[in-house]
Amino acid sequence: MTATAVAPGTSLKDHFLHLTPGKLMGLRQITDENNRFKVFALDQSNSFKKALRAAAQNAGAPKEPAYEDIRDAKLVMVRALAAHASAVLLDVNFGARQAVNSFALPRGVGLIVRSEASRDAGLPSEYEPGWSVEKIKRMGASAVKLLVYLDTENKDNVKAQIGFVQRLSKECRANDILLMTEELSFPRKGEDKSSPSFKARKVKNILEATKLIGPHTDILKLEFPGDIRADSTQQLQDNLGKLNEAAIRPWVLLSAGEKFDFFIKQVELAMSAGCAGYMAGRAIFNEWFEQSGAAAKKAFLAGKGVERMKALNAVVNGHAQPWTKRYELTPETLAAAVDPHWYLDGAKPKAEGAPVKGDY
Repeated sequence: MTATAVAPGTSLKDHFLHLTPGKLMGLRQITDENNRFKVFALDQSNSFKKALRAAAQNAGAPKEPAYEDIRDAKLVMVRALAAHASAVLLDVNFGARQAVNSFALPRGVGLIVRSEASRDAGLPSEYEPGWSVEKIKRMGASAVKLLVYLDTENKDNVKAQIGFVQRLSKECRANDILLMTEELSFPRKGEDKSSPSFKARKVKNILEATKLIGPHTDILKLEFPGDIRADSTQQLQDNLGKLNEAAIRPWVLLSAGEKFDFFIKQVELAMSAGCAGYMAGRAIFNEWFEQSGAAAKKAFLAGKGVERMKALNAVVNGHAQPWTKRYELTPETLAAAVDPHWYLDGAKPKAEGAPVKGDY
């Protein structure tokens, strides 16, 4: 991997060798026993409402989803699938505290909470109104998730988006909580996701976005760099090799609403290239909205939903790179990196037996 994005005199390993205790605890809480990511992503807002709205329309009883409809749907999914994940990603609006209060989130499953407001691609990222890193930390979450839409050829977009990443990175350091940052490419005016011009620059955009975000985050959540339907296996492997090289932090693959049969192929290729796990939502549960009645919906999650989680987990177990292995870290080396006076925040230790006061 390249070290061009880190400060002179440091190594990529140093970031994790000296990771603060809050961040390290969060990292352990959202990974499995072998330090890999198996994250069920359920932080969608607008797409979730749209799917519920379409389901009601198709059922012949059109209605705008109420808060309770969205909340209850998410809690049903958490109860059915979270036990098969190392962590669950939820939003503040309908899922995070609701999953905590309802005991839907199982013991031993980490909680990642979305920080940003749901906005159209191309608009500058901002907090969900009234929300903050501090509040995510206070509610007991393991990590903060931030999504930024990036067009790396647009200087104004890059300046605004990386500025926001830096702001959240600083706030995560101040609150000692792990930051996971997601990049997404987006079509320009007059394009859509199938436009040749967008598809032609997407892989380069993903690579450049990864380099821009990496120094300011702890974990990267990245798009698949290629077209699983059209590109050759060799081309996809080459792209993934470049992505793994560009990622100075451990990275996980996002599903981006891809159909499951294609997503699991993406996962297989990504894990073999150095990826540390997945964060998937709609690829797992999308057909839930098409089921008629509560019993059918429950059966879908218990059957197809669980089956898909287990299939993804099997790929991760067999091929994903643990974040510790990426930097050749062991529990012994991490333990040895702890200074005896770490809790003094750099203050000079007092004589033995003298009272000590620290800010930590």
